[in-house]
Amino acid sequence: LPVKGCAYECVTCGSSHTTCTHLTRRSRPVFRTPESLVANVLNISRISRGPIVIPGDLLQAGETYALAVLDGLRAARITNELVFELFDLPPHGYLGEIDRCLPNWSFEISPESHDHDVRIAQEGEPGYDNAAFESFLRDALRCRCHRIDVFFMIGLPRQTYQSVLGTVDYCGRLFELADRRLNCFISPMGPFVDPGSRIFEQPERFGYRLFARTLEEHRQLLVQPSWERILNYETRWMSRAQLVDATYDAAEKLNLLKLRYGRISRQQARAVSDRIAAARRLRELLRQQGGTLESPAARELRGEINRFSVSTVCDKSELTWPRHVVNFHPLGILRSALAARRSGL
Repeated sequence: LPVKGCAYECVTCGSSHTTCTHLTRRSRPVFRTPESLVANVLNISRISRGPIVIPGDLLQAGETYALAVLDGLRAARITNELVFELFDLPPHGYLGEIDRCLPNWSFEISPESHDHDVRIAQEGEPGYDNAAFESFLRDALRCRCHRIDVFFMIGLPRQTYQSVLGTVDYCGRLFELADRRLNCFISPMGPFVDPGSRIFEQPERFGYRLFARTLEEHRQLLVQPSWERILNYETRWMSRAQLVDATYDAAEKLNLLKLRYGRISRQQARAVSDRIAAARRLRELLRQQGGTLESPAARELRGEINRFSVSTVCDKSELTWPRHVVNFHPLGILRSALAARRSGL
């Protein structure tokens, strides 16, 4: 972790700039020094061959800070896959600097929606348009970047059911624009709007209705029989039922697009499709039982309910990075253990 706090104002986030000023009394993000962050990455690379994720956009601290981190990683000769998070489109040339400094790198970015009005409502600023986003992706694809994960969300302010499906159509456009290094994901915001977020504190202002405020009310939601009933919110634009409909319909549509554009195998596509279909059947059974676990028939579904409490919208393997036959450096682990013992840790 390079940072505590955030410079951005995403209205659903429990660690936005405004939220941090309330909860931690921190008026701005606090960053580790580039030297500390690079040393941390280097120590991880000595014991693991796996990818190392650096969450929180380094550019929040300014381009000088981000470039200092990259130069430090280059000097340390890090060969692990480095995964960066981008909160906004970076300045021109930034991707080229990453490419110059690192042989193996990827990044994640979350436009949230293809709809610019929804994106503004979520992020609270003009932000970037789709043309700029696509130009940025073309630049990334010209680099040695190994992988680009693009994340979209369901349950945002001003977002309708039709807008959600429009976002999936936009994923198809991105698949056409890019090679197989780029993949798209869409999922519901859940189970809860973050306590402490601007929407949680002022739901009516942003067009939300909350079903829980206290810890006990949230605990009671967590024992409900379906994730539709677990959600602690609905919006002016979509009820809880519509949020579920949008999630399953979007997941099915995106699953087919991923198969068409070679992002997943037929076996993966079939497995996702089967899980969504089974989740729909379970939802209908619960509806027939009145949506509770009180009846004997509904109690018999408890095992099935638990199975589908986990997201069914994509194959989990899509979110993992390739592994090595041996993921760790045994000698590096031994050296670290001996050093810790000598230092009395």
